[in-house]
Formats: sequence, C-alpha cells, structure tokens
Amino acid sequence: MEPLETLIRDEIATTGPITCARFMALALYHPLYGYYAGGGQGREPLGWSGDYITSGDLHPLWGWTIARQLHQMWQLLNSPRHFDVIEAGAGRGLLAREIWRYAIECAPEWAAALRYTLLDRAPEQSPLRAAREQRLAGELTGLGAPSSAVTWAADVAHIAPRSLTGCIVSNELVDALPVHLLEKHGDTLSERYVALGRATGQFIEQIGAPSSQEVAAYLDAYKVPWRAFPDGWRCEVCPAAALWLRDISVVLARGFVLTIDYGDIARHLYTPNRRRGTLAVYMRHTLGEDPLAHPGQQDLTAHVNFTALIAAGRAVGLRLAGLTTQADFLRRLGIRAEAEAVAARLYPAADTERHTDRGQADYLRKRMLLGAVAPLLDPHGLGGFRVLIQQRGVSGAGRRLLGLQAEV
Repeated sequence: MEPLETLIRDEIATTGPITCARFMALALYHPLYGYYAGGGQGREPLGWSGDYITSGDLHPLWGWTIARQLHQMWQLLNSPRHFDVIEAGAGRGLLAREIWRYAIECAPEWAAALRYTLLDRAPEQSPLRAAREQRLAGELTGLGAPSSAVTWAADVAHIAPRSLTGCIVSNELVDALPVHLLEKHGDTLSERYVALGRATGQFIEQIGAPSSQEVAAYLDAYKVPWRAFPDGWRCEVCPAAALWLRDISVVLARGFVLTIDYGDIARHLYTPNRRRGTLAVYMRHTLGEDPLAHPGQQDLTAHVNFTALIAAGRAVGLRLAGLTTQADFLRRLGIRAEAEAVAARLYPAADTERHTDRGQADYLRKRMLLGAVAPLLDPHGLGGFRVLIQQRGVSGAGRRLLGLQAEV
C-alpha cells in the first residue's frame, strides 16, 4: 500500500468519512506524496511523458500569443518601470519560457520591465521542483533572460498586499482545486463522502448531509434551478476557487488576472443533461473511471464555474474585462498569421520548390507546424477552453485588449 493511501485511511479511521474535497486535497497536494508533488517519486505528471498535455505542449506559439497580450497589458498600464507576471500553477515553465522569448525578441523595452514569479506547490528542493527549476534556468539563460528577474515560490505569501503592477496568469489550475460532490434527492441536496468499506476496507462513497452551509447553498447562490432536475443528478461545487482568487489577487495593485481553463458560466455548466457531473480522472493520457483509486498517482479534475470566479473577483475589487473562448482569444491575437509567418521563415521551399526533395520536406514540416496549432483553435477541444480576464484600475480595458476585441 502506498504511503498516501495509508495516510488517508488513517484519517478516515480517526475522524470518520471525509469530503471529496478533502480527499482531493490530500491526493493532489500532499506536500510529499501528492500528485502535484511528484507522487512521492519525483515523477513529472505533465506533458507527453506524463498523464496529460496542456496547450503549451502543442506548440510554443500558444505562449507567443499569451505574451503578446501581456505586452499590450503593460502598454495599457502606461508602460510601468516594473511589470510583474505571477504565474500560478506554473508547472514546467513552458509559458514562462515563451513569454521571455517574446519579450526579448519582440519587445525589449517590456523585457527590461518584466519580473516573473512561478508559483509551484511541488516542495522546494524536491526532485520534481529541482528538475523543473534547472531545466527552465538553462532555457532562460539561452534566451538571455536575467536570472534576477525570475523567481520560484509556493504562493504569494512573501509579497506585500497591493504592491504589484502586472498580471496574474493561470492555465488549467482552477480545474484541479478540490471540489465537493453533491447529489439531488427530491428538494434536498446530499453530499458524497469518502469512507472505508466495512467488508473490503477499500475507499467507497457514502452519502450524507452537506458538510457546510456554504456547500449547501452554493447552487442557489448562482441561481441554478437544481430542484427541477431529475433525482440522482450529481455535480461538483468548488468554494476553493473563490478563495484562491481572493488570496492570490490581494498582491495586485493595478493590472489584470488572466485565467484559462475548461468550464463555463453557471447556467451552462449545471444542466439537467449533465447528470453525473464533470469529475474526471487522467492517468497516462487515458480517461480513468475511479477517482478514489491510486491517490497521488492520477489526476483529478472538474470543470470550472466561471460565474463563481467573476463574482469572487467583483467582491475583491476586480472588474470583468471579458470572457471568451481560447480559440477566439488566440485568433484575435494573431496566432494563425504568426504560424504562417514562422512557417514561411523556417520552411521557405514549401511553396517555391515543391518539385524538389527540399521543397517536399519543407512542405511536410510546414503542414506539421500548422497542424500543431489547429487543435488550439478547435471549439470542441482546447479551443473551447474559456479565457477570463479581470482588471483592477484599468478602466475600459475590455474594449481595448486585443484578445477580447470583436473580429470584423
């Protein structure tokens, strides 16, 4: 039995059944054995050799478009002397690398102002964190990024409140925050807990009353008509998302919060035809079936309620700039034109020497490049992700941000 499974069993045996949120918090974020700490083995969970890929794995141009938007944000803030980017859930640093590449190659004045903090909950000095830091440091050195302008941290506790001007960025972070599981029976909501089976000793689900008034009232707070839904309807609720946004945005004096993830606004997320909710399991690029199996060794994720993030932002002084899809966001920022320009620069013979071996090779490489970008624009895949931009102290930003401008 793995150490984390033993720890969870001992907690249940001592305190009784635990919420799904508590199970997820231990399975994903235990400082030694949690999934995002390397599962106790220093294993990299992300990327082609891990359990799932992110947008940054498909092509660096995804990072180029994010960088272009951040550059414009700096300009909208009147080009301050220091522009801080806080990336929550920075993982392997793929986005950080491409933002620095863009800044150094395309916007040197912005590069001089740029300061970058990567937030990573993998413990400092752990094998996983050390491997990530070493790899990114080598890549940034090769680009010419100043090491003094790049910092790793576990959270923003070391940063003074309302001290930064810049942008807080996250990509596929909120979907991994712990969720509570609710189930509808008549006019009441019950909560699903994790218990130990008497006969088998295995983790099982057990139904009970909601664990808190906040959990019980969550759906009503977002005007979800759950009482009209069929009995047995299940969903996930994530009070932790609002707490995360509140806690991380406290450091922002002026600027933006840019959140990319899969999910939707409440009225589209919580619907009667989504009877079993959205909680999913990923392991080795395969969709799993049992979220209680192999704690610390598989990813657990649920769709994000963007209405909750918008409301939580409003409560702490963040105003909505816009909510769009990743496909539209990337298109507006010019990812297609940039992909064509990169292909023309790298593979010039693709269109001029098609009859030669070099031309055929360049043509295939060009098609591969454009093919790598295509999934980012697929509305049924990564292109369907939502991009939420909130702002503090930048009036009219929603009309001026390139990624939100209506296409003519």
